[in-house]
Amino acid sequence: MKIYIENHTDYLNDYYFKSLCLLYFHSEKFPVEDSSPNTARFILKKEDKGLTAFCEISSPYGKASAECKEEDIVFTIPTPGEEIAKSITGKALLAAGYKLFGFIPPWGHITGLRPVKRARFYLERGFSEKKVRRLFENDHNVSREKTDLSIDTAYNEIKLLSDLENNNCGVYVSIPFCPTRCDYCSFVSYSNQKLFKLIPDYLARLLKDIKKTGEIIRETGFVPSAIYIGGGTPSFLSEEQLEFLLSGINKHIPMENLREFSFEAGRPDTLTKEKLNIINKYGVNRISVNPQTTNQTVLDAIGRKHTVEDFFQAAKLVKKYDFKTVNADIIAGLPKDTFESFSKTLDDVLSLGFENVTVHTLSIKNAAEMKNEEGIFDPAGSLARECVSYVGKTLKAKNYRPYYLYRQKRTVGNGENTGYSLEGHECLYNVMMMEETSSVFACGAGAITKLVSSDGEHIERIAFPKFPFEYLEKEEGIGEERIKSFFAKG
Repeated sequence: MKIYIENHTDYLNDYYFKSLCLLYFHSEKFPVEDSSPNTARFILKKEDKGLTAFCEISSPYGKASAECKEEDIVFTIPTPGEEIAKSITGKALLAAGYKLFGFIPPWGHITGLRPVKRARFYLERGFSEKKVRRLFENDHNVSREKTDLSIDTAYNEIKLLSDLENNNCGVYVSIPFCPTRCDYCSFVSYSNQKLFKLIPDYLARLLKDIKKTGEIIRETGFVPSAIYIGGGTPSFLSEEQLEFLLSGINKHIPMENLREFSFEAGRPDTLTKEKLNIINKYGVNRISVNPQTTNQTVLDAIGRKHTVEDFFQAAKLVKKYDFKTVNADIIAGLPKDTFESFSKTLDDVLSLGFENVTVHTLSIKNAAEMKNEEGIFDPAGSLARECVSYVGKTLKAKNYRPYYLYRQKRTVGNGENTGYSLEGHECLYNVMMMEETSSVFACGAGAITKLVSSDGEHIERIAFPKFPFEYLEKEEGIGEERIKSFFAKG
């Protein structure tokens, strides 16, 4: 997409303007692709009565432009200049987009991963729900449905996080291996025989880092509240490898005050009774079994190499154990899916008695095999939006509450990913990580330690090498000195 920016202010950067373009042009990429027929032009400047933003967009559908001025907007919450600049620029883009495409995205012009963080920020500082609602709907053009979702989620997050202390932390362990790779997948996960041979060495190195992590957690006075083993597909490990990993975590990570121990089994075709015996033995109390869809045609279309029956068998097996919470991930907007088959997927999951359901909207990243397929994106994404809307209404009627939400780029229908649960079955780790309220210590390839200061004002990230080969080659440790230095500063 070709983008032209005239920014005559000290506010905003080019990244923000590009992010706005993705609200209507989901599959566009930056830097510019010369073959793209789409263009956008922005002008942001200061005038006597405040800031003015102009936007002109063009595509094969035609061309449209709009202007928005600071004086045209009534801000309901004290707002710094940069936020005003974002709001009028976003409103100009939406006004031009509405002329061209005939709709406004449900999240208005809010960009970034964490829309709920904005709602929680103001609610925790005493602003009324009415004011927060007006901020979302009037200033950011967010739909009533997404505003309700944001406020409900924020309230549930506040409740979930209310009894955490500054020294509570999370621990993440990365197992970046899968039996096969789904076509939509953009995560760092590996699925070929050459890489599978790395698993024993990978686990040996991983356990060293887990041991060091336990030592630094004790030394800095932290208390783990949640552990999350993710991937990839952790249940792809053999029984012996699972025993090695889980016994090591129990040995080296302080477990005395742990509230939640999550294991992302993921692929149902990797679960067996023997593996579940080991997972259960070492204290896991939350497990995910992810169908993504219970439509076999859709599973085949996305290259997910298991059957619908595999999911049902795995789900019934898992429910025989005493796991406190069982979660399922499903995805709206998958190729070949319909509203009827998506709603059946949700009904199937609920029929199994799962306490937690995470609903993703399909997002296509550069690393996905599906990225070049035609017909995945359309400007409105009507089907994905209808499916996501159905989820919210259905789960609310069955007493599932939204407690966790994030958004991604290049998402079909400008949608979101939301975790719903029955009361008491929320995933604490996901909220801690996404809302950046607590430090999270991470181990493994592609993992990122996130350090949060006691006042919540400063965050530092320490990234492990992305690929297993690099992870094994670079004995860099867990960043002990950086961790100590960060917390020494307070």
